[in-house]
Amino acid sequence: MQKISFKPNINWLLSPWLILIGVITGGSIGVFDKELAGSLLPFGLLYLKLLQMLVLPMLLTAVISGLGNLFASGIKKNQLSQLIIFLLTGLMIASFIGLLFGIFGQPGTELQHDAQVTLGRTINQTEHSSLVTDNEQAQAPSMFSYIQAMIPENIFTSLTRGDTLAILFFSLLTGVSMGMLNSDANKSALLVVHAFYSIFLTIIGWMMYLLPFGLLCLFAGQLAQVGLDIVWATAKLIQYIYMACIATMFIYSLIIWWKVRDRFSYFQSLAGLRQPLAVALGTSSSFATIPTALNALKNNLKVDENVSDFVLPLGVTINPPRSVLQFAISSMFIAQIYGMELTLDQFSMIFMGAILAGLASSSAPSVVALSMITMILDPLGLPSSVAIILLIAIDPVVDPIVTALNVHANCALSVVISDESENSKQTQEHINSDRQGEDACSVIEDSKPAQ
Repeated sequence: MQKISFKPNINWLLSPWLILIGVITGGSIGVFDKELAGSLLPFGLLYLKLLQMLVLPMLLTAVISGLGNLFASGIKKNQLSQLIIFLLTGLMIASFIGLLFGIFGQPGTELQHDAQVTLGRTINQTEHSSLVTDNEQAQAPSMFSYIQAMIPENIFTSLTRGDTLAILFFSLLTGVSMGMLNSDANKSALLVVHAFYSIFLTIIGWMMYLLPFGLLCLFAGQLAQVGLDIVWATAKLIQYIYMACIATMFIYSLIIWWKVRDRFSYFQSLAGLRQPLAVALGTSSSFATIPTALNALKNNLKVDENVSDFVLPLGVTINPPRSVLQFAISSMFIAQIYGMELTLDQFSMIFMGAILAGLASSSAPSVVALSMITMILDPLGLPSSVAIILLIAIDPVVDPIVTALNVHANCALSVVISDESENSKQTQEHINSDRQGEDACSVIEDSKPAQ
């Protein structure tokens, strides 16, 4: 007798429309019913913790298995150079777009009287709070301390603390060494690491069914905490940050489509990343988005798994277009508030300073990361304390879109490197087949009897 099993279809919980409804509902609750929003926030934070629970294991296993398999299969020097070139080009694009929107949007000019009063009150209140102190600014990491922070004194302590930069450095060294050792035991170890990575991906897949409810709770609680006063006061800055991020993401979406155009249409390539982008908007955490982004790249865009497992976690840690863009447009905002007429040299200082500040802020704690804008404003003679206060105040509002930009940029990086890797493989196959043909011809020539 044939056994009949009933398996309910719950894939409708992953519908982008249901996710959008959850976000809109959460935002409405945050604005109109703060008491209910406060009750929902713990559930949202619980969901975020469930996602973050797997971030470090995913980072460790994805980088080790991805990089190990890449080196085992023979990574080329040109692939590494392409990775570096694309990283720098992406940061330059982000800085240029932030500067462009700051110049033409003029977010710091023609502010209404109410907005000026609210900004003044916010600055005054925050200066007397403990959010930003001279100590915290003095402890802003230099480039040398940044390099020191990369090397873990004890990897288990780093895992306990959640030091992503140190864990990434350890994973890079382990992955490279495992890829370079050619032994059966080493190959088996790589398979075990990859098996754990697959297990974590499966668990993340289960959690995605709770995404609409998790985003509803997070949006409700966050919007209720921020309040609308500071949002209206800095509405012009927030508006142009969103517009600049969307413009930059559009450029990255064109890059992704150009690389996968033989297999997918533009809208298919865009839809392939809808889930990680939704998680980025809801959680405002690039690291929490890594599992869903890796899954989307592998299953939706058919990106080489070895490449994405290595490139995406690495990019999320050291490729911060979000910070670069935010620093560029915020610097323009502060300069415009104080009525400063910028020269071409000063525009260049903002352009390069945003890139350097973005790199220096990578993987730093939130307050310290935002304080990196001092690298741009201090040489210009502008008050960096005001900028830090405003950035902290609006951070919960702009964090979703800048996180989505970060995730989209690093997905594009994975697609580009994977595509180049595929092209190099095909080129090598053509070269090998040509050589085999030449060898066959030479054998035939040699086998001909002498006349």
